[in-house]
Amino acid sequence: MGRKAKYTFKQKLQAVLDYQSGKKSAVDIASELDMGKNGDNRIREWSNLYKANGQEALKPKERNSSYSKEFKEMVVQ
Repeated sequence: MGRKAKYTFKQKLQAVLDYQSGKKSAVDIASELDMGKNGDNRIREWSNLYKANGQEALKPKERNSSYSKEFKEMVVQ
C-alpha cells in the first residue's frame, strides 16, 4: 500500500503545459493547486523534469516495495 500522491499525473502535466505555453505563470498555477509558499518552484521543477525526460518524469514512482521472504533470502546469499 503506497502513499497517495498530492498531485495527479494529469494535474502535473497540465500545470507544465500551461506554464511552458505561457498561458499561466508558475505563481498562478501554484496558487490554483493550493501548493503553498514555494509551489512556484515546484512547477518550475516539474517543467525542467518534463523538458529533460518527457511525460514519464511526471508519473508517480513506485516506492517502499515489499519483497517476499524467499526473495530476501536469495539476495542475501
